[in-house]
Amino acid sequence: MVSFTCLSIFVICSLCSTARGSFLDLHPQHIPYVLLNHPKLKEECKENANCSTALKDNVCWGYEEGCEEERRFGSKTEHCQTEFFKQNFWEGVDFGYIRERIKEFEQLPICKPKTNEDSLLQCSRYTRYCHGRNLYFNFRKLGVESSRDKYREDLFDPSDIGGSCDLDKDLLKQQSEHKSALQSWYAELENFSQLPFKPMKSRRCDVTINGTVVFMKLDYGGNMFHHFCDFFNLYASQHVNGSWFGRDIQIVMWDTSSSHYFDPFSLTWKVFSDNPVIPLVDWAGKKVCIHDVMFPLLPRMRRGLYYNTYVPAGCVGSNLFRAFSQHVLHRLNISQDGVQEKKGAPLLRVTLLERGKPENENVYRKIRNQKDLVKVLREFRDVKVKVVEYNWREMPFEKQLSITQNSDIFIGMHGAGLAHFMFLPDWALAFELYNCGDANCYNDLARLRGLNYMTWSNGPDNSEPKPSDQHKHHKYGDNPKFWNWWFDPRRFRQLIREAREKVLSHPAYVRAWKERFGDIQSEQSKTEL
Repeated sequence: MVSFTCLSIFVICSLCSTARGSFLDLHPQHIPYVLLNHPKLKEECKENANCSTALKDNVCWGYEEGCEEERRFGSKTEHCQTEFFKQNFWEGVDFGYIRERIKEFEQLPICKPKTNEDSLLQCSRYTRYCHGRNLYFNFRKLGVESSRDKYREDLFDPSDIGGSCDLDKDLLKQQSEHKSALQSWYAELENFSQLPFKPMKSRRCDVTINGTVVFMKLDYGGNMFHHFCDFFNLYASQHVNGSWFGRDIQIVMWDTSSSHYFDPFSLTWKVFSDNPVIPLVDWAGKKVCIHDVMFPLLPRMRRGLYYNTYVPAGCVGSNLFRAFSQHVLHRLNISQDGVQEKKGAPLLRVTLLERGKPENENVYRKIRNQKDLVKVLREFRDVKVKVVEYNWREMPFEKQLSITQNSDIFIGMHGAGLAHFMFLPDWALAFELYNCGDANCYNDLARLRGLNYMTWSNGPDNSEPKPSDQHKHHKYGDNPKFWNWWFDPRRFRQLIREAREKVLSHPAYVRAWKERFGDIQSEQSKTEL
């Protein structure tokens, strides 16, 4: 059996090619955890002044063999109702999830090589994640017929995809249960064949790639919540692949249609690759041979991350999600200005996310009395208010991330923009002003990120949100997500007081304040208005 360790030989080579200078351009906290899995790079780090200061002994992400809980990356998960739920949280949405995929991967050598020149295909269960070496792809059927199908299941006939290795057909067939476009790679690998030639030594190929290719089947790019499922699962897959974060790779968008992929978050690809993403249709009609191939975890897997994720009751704080946030912000050079003060007292930065301008009738879940709520916020002497519309046409994504990362309280109506919860600072409060009946989605995302979360509660006066524009939407008029809403300013004031106290008393905020300003704090910070 070809083990997980054998594959990491090729991983290390890819890392070395990008390790010089910035030493992988990793978040400083992540360096010792990555290098634990790459001893040769760790020795190189010791000779690099910019790297050696970040080294620590006796640490691990959590999925490595023999990694005890006290050595794991990050902080402890909090508020789980039982130890059973805590273990489920670890295994389902934290680094324990990575450990389970690695265990599956080690047990599923689909096609085993006899020599280093041979091919290899190894997968996790249900082909949710796969890694291959020296593989052959014949895209003769791609683009031949006019099709708008993004994920054709008939792209390959036997011998159109495969390698020179001993194929276990029965083992491959056993992984078919989750066959679906965004749940597994089974449809693409179903006809994987044992070939009579070595692809990388063959002259059959029109395109030969000696480096690493990562194939991506993508969710909807115009929606941040859905598209970041793609990015998050790619990051998780890099952990499955031996804690590998080199950017000398080629990402290929596996889309069998020729339609344009709308992607206002394309900046995020720079986190993973130095090369532009290319569409699969660029290889239409061609035979392609690739030395190193990753088929990463997918955005809509059953019990996957983070779409369709079950988050056990009460639990807060996945270090996998925290690491993803740090990794993205570091690689995109998004800085955190730290806690702010005004006349010796805390100054809280409140960001109110606007869902389109009032005159835009095509956007729903708008706050009809937004000016009243902003007026309430400005009554607080220790609050600095920023009203923003995260419109990709008018505000670059890096600017959006910068505003989010420098918010202490982030307020918005239910919607994909609240995926920005992932990029708030540790002490921030995520305030979903109204969830429109979808109670779990962004509450769960905030809990995964480890944040305090609030949403509208009616209070003693039963001040519930009041709808407007019901039934206006021609198709979804009965759905509260397609209405607009009014909110009681008095109740909003009470909720902001609660939010303010949660931030000021958060251990991460208290720690950050003391590190920057010491214990000096005026009496003003103890009053609300």
